[in-house]
Amino acid sequence: MSISITPTERKLQAIVAPKLRVSPEQVPLDKSLLEDLNLDSFDLMTVILEIEEAFAPVTISDKSAEELLTLRDLAAYIDRELGHS
Repeated sequence: MSISITPTERKLQAIVAPKLRVSPEQVPLDKSLLEDLNLDSFDLMTVILEIEEAFAPVTISDKSAEELLTLRDLAAYIDRELGHS
């Protein structure tokens, strides 16, 4: 049984993949960006800016960024903000 990946999740994987030096399909959706994937705070800030650019007009506040730990969390937040959920 495989869990389907939403278009938003795929796009997030594509944004994060270069930072991890892996292909987008290898980016896990349920791992912590900071703890499990070892992105540092600068990488995370860069990723957040790229996400905001890719999903405009969505913005991610510093508080939200602290609470949205995984790509799946981010995807759900973005879809809610864009009215896709």
